[in-house]
Amino acid sequence: MVQYYSTFILDFMTIDFELDSNILLEMLSYYKKICGFNKEDDIFDLAKPVSNAGWSFSKLFLAGGFVERLYRANTDDINNSRGKKFEEKFVSWLSTKLNDSKCKAQIKISTEMR
Repeated sequence: MVQYYSTFILDFMTIDFELDSNILLEMLSYYKKICGFNKEDDIFDLAKPVSNAGWSFSKLFLAGGFVERLYRANTDDINNSRGKKFEEKFVSWLSTKLNDSKCKAQIKISTEMR
């Protein structure tokens, strides 16, 4: 069972922000559509990146309702992902989906969520 979260906050780290952020946003837009959200619904956002030593760092915000619908649509895959807590399993699942889409970015649970 999923506990409701107002917002998931994830750290998004990459050496190719333009490419990887486009892959991420296309994937999230696809999931937004199949989860039944309207085009104008603001259910995710990727903050402007900060760059350091060749890496770009950004925050990814996912609305709790979006996470819940993603869970309902992908329950088995998320439950079978690495991690003990739901948040860890969800991030592991999302990371796998990004990797499958040729996105080389890394994501992790932000300290703001802990």
